[in-house]
Amino acid sequence: MSNSDVFRVAVCDDEMSQRRQLQFLIEKKRPGTIVELFESGEEFLSSFRPGFYDLIFMDLLMPGMGGVDATSKIRSIDASVPIAFATSSQDHAMDGYKNRVIRYLMKPFDPTEVGEVLILAEQMKGSQGGITLRINGKDMTFSYEKVCYAEQNAHTLFLHMANGATLQLTGKLDDVEAQTPDDTFMRCHKSYLVNLAHVKSIDKELQIFVMKDGDSVHIRRESLREAARLLTEYSLK
Repeated sequence: MSNSDVFRVAVCDDEMSQRRQLQFLIEKKRPGTIVELFESGEEFLSSFRPGFYDLIFMDLLMPGMGGVDATSKIRSIDASVPIAFATSSQDHAMDGYKNRVIRYLMKPFDPTEVGEVLILAEQMKGSQGGITLRINGKDMTFSYEKVCYAEQNAHTLFLHMANGATLQLTGKLDDVEAQTPDDTFMRCHKSYLVNLAHVKSIDKELQIFVMKDGDSVHIRRESLREAARLLTEYSLK
């Protein structure tokens, strides 16, 4: 199975019984799904990266950081990951609207409704724009949010992905750049194309983007000012 075929779901709920029930229903409705469990908003956000998950089930009422606050923080760095609220109350309808959640799931969970959310998230994944590349004779499309940055070394392309994988293929960075939106991706160096969604900061002294996963991406000296401007504009979206 290719990385683009993997379907990864996060379940964030402080009650173990609820996490386990949802995991059971997800794996029953969609065998092969990777399900990761988190017991607090803080724990989930500490490991969250844009483009890593295809769907998030978020409990609203948790000790510490509740689901609404956690969702707001997720939305500040990932505008489109599908999120479903899990709740025993419909009092947070406006919060769901503001944070663009795709569904409310009432507890106890209805297996049919869980299945519908999975189908909807899968359809959203398939409809997202992305980068299409030929790998081992097969065209594969990767949604923009799953690509941290692309790097070229001679005739070899390295695609650094949000899930930690690095794909290697023969090709030109120019061809990748031509498929990416200008307001999200920047050709910051002749050998690098960066996704601003995955940038943590700029180190002007070292002339690099510091990525959220700890990697560094080189910026040509004459592009430093533009890089700072684009990153600021992106963060204000």
